[in-house]
Amino acid sequence: MKAKKEHRAQINILTTLLRQLVATICGIVIPRLMIGAFGSVVYGATTSIAQFLAYISLFEGGIGRVARGALYKPLSRNDSKEISCVYSEIKRFFKNIGILFLLYAIILAIFYYDIADVIVLSRQYTFGLVIAISLSTFASYMGGIANMTLLHADQKQYLTNTIIMVTYVMNMLSIVILVKADADVMTVKLISSLVFIARPILYSYFVKRGYDLTKEKGKTNVLSQKWTGMGQHVAYFLHTNTDVVLLTLFADLKYVAVYSIYHLIVNSIWNIASSFAGGMEAALGEMVAKGEKSKIVISYRGYKALLTLVAILLFGTTASLLVPFVRLYTAGVSDANYIHPLFGMLLIVAEAMNCIALPCCTLPISANCLKETKWGSYGEAVINIVLSLLLIRWNPLLGVAIGTLCATTFKCIYYIIYSARHILSCSVRHLIRHFISSITLLVIIGVAGMAIFQYISISSYIAWAGYGVIVVLLVGCIATLYGAATFPQEVKLLANRWRRSI
Repeated sequence: MKAKKEHRAQINILTTLLRQLVATICGIVIPRLMIGAFGSVVYGATTSIAQFLAYISLFEGGIGRVARGALYKPLSRNDSKEISCVYSEIKRFFKNIGILFLLYAIILAIFYYDIADVIVLSRQYTFGLVIAISLSTFASYMGGIANMTLLHADQKQYLTNTIIMVTYVMNMLSIVILVKADADVMTVKLISSLVFIARPILYSYFVKRGYDLTKEKGKTNVLSQKWTGMGQHVAYFLHTNTDVVLLTLFADLKYVAVYSIYHLIVNSIWNIASSFAGGMEAALGEMVAKGEKSKIVISYRGYKALLTLVAILLFGTTASLLVPFVRLYTAGVSDANYIHPLFGMLLIVAEAMNCIALPCCTLPISANCLKETKWGSYGEAVINIVLSLLLIRWNPLLGVAIGTLCATTFKCIYYIIYSARHILSCSVRHLIRHFISSITLLVIIGVAGMAIFQYISISSYIAWAGYGVIVVLLVGCIATLYGAATFPQEVKLLANRWRRSI
């Protein structure tokens, strides 16, 4: 049984990593095609529409997170009746959200033209564009999210990862073909939405095939922390979606396009880094459900060491190579200035913090302690919104980046303190010292790399990749030495596991 679980965990990590790599490649190819074909303003408009549509997830209430916490215990006991109760409740809930989303999408389609002052598109065309972009999300609410939640809680991310990878590739190929065929942006977005509708259909197939779910009505009391989850979800959503909305309302859509490119790259690196913890929440949740305290501590230490080293390597490398890449990526685009090194560095540090603190942020979810940690999410959202609003007039991009960085710092420190005191029963000072030293090292590497590449001219992707190999090797050596000095036992254990797997 133990070997089977370890094997499943390894597959989850591998497929999560592959999914993020595929997402990164597709995410790099698609925006450049869209900007080249339709311009920065139209691309910024499509990004802004997607963010505004995402606001309906405020009504989700974080029920997905609460549901995972409620599913860990019945799944560990193979209690089909309790699993069915939680599943039925979440499915019913999201169908109601789907109806609300449809109404919201229609209202947004009517008023978005005036909200964003889209002068390059007609009012009727903007209406159709919003509807086209909304279709895949609507399909997800009508069945996809409930099935995906169950699969994730049962440590079967490899299924959803594979489905997501296939749809990513299909979507990219369809966009490439349509852009080359001079299709308009509405057609491109409509076909893209239709491709993504395949996801909920496939999720439903695997759930029906793999679980003996009853048809009885869901019991509303199985998700006892629903309202706490709602508050935390609203706070998290406001934090993660504040930047684009504020730039749309108080700046220019060109800033949205610039922000989207940097955020796309940095967020892709975050996704790749966090994929090394694939299935961590579910695995820890099972340990908590079984009361395996010693295993929780050991697993936490291993995940922390791994994610810290991966964060230093990936984000340190990104800090050095980000601006040279953006120069190449946006070559020939003259309708907006895409070179903003300080802005990029702030985003990198914020996402690196999220990665390094991820084990501590995950532990309360695994332990179903959402109510006890609600102020971490609330504080993060308030800090981000207030600071961004105060600073956006001074400098749109730096303003929202500083707000994000300060909010992320608060959240990470909060969860480190909570997890140390209430779950791990270890020294708070020890964890914070490691956190600060890791971020300090990352900043030193990033600033040094940016300073060096100011004086190096890179004229092709091949040359950029060549420099990238050198930077990866150098930063990898630094990360390894730091890990050996800071986490000697954990690094030795990880090295032994890696050798055995080979």
